[in-house]
Amino acid sequence: MYMWIIVIVSAIWVYVDAKSIGVRKGLIGGMFNIGPGAWCAATLLLWIVVFPAYLFKRGALKAAVSAEAGAGRSPEPTVFGQVNAIEGLEKLASLRDRGVLTDAEFDQKKRELLAH
Repeated sequence: MYMWIIVIVSAIWVYVDAKSIGVRKGLIGGMFNIGPGAWCAATLLLWIVVFPAYLFKRGALKAAVSAEAGAGRSPEPTVFGQVNAIEGLEKLASLRDRGVLTDAEFDQKKRELLAH
């Protein structure tokens, strides 16, 4: 009885954790190229293999989500938004100072950055 409770709770945790870090199908290659729902179902069906596999792959999944966010795809919410905004403003100012951005482009990007 207790083992089923552990399996169910860990499957729910896997689903919630995978959703919170942004896991989705197509994020990584290989056998574990599945979304949160599939991770949850697989954990329920084959807990002894899939739960440790998720824990092992979790770092790679987080890295893939971060790399995707850095490439301009769906941005990941940050806890330290102010620090990221300051870093972003510094980068924009550097681009403006080097002549890559015009003043108008700099102002537009600054407004977009501060709006988040």
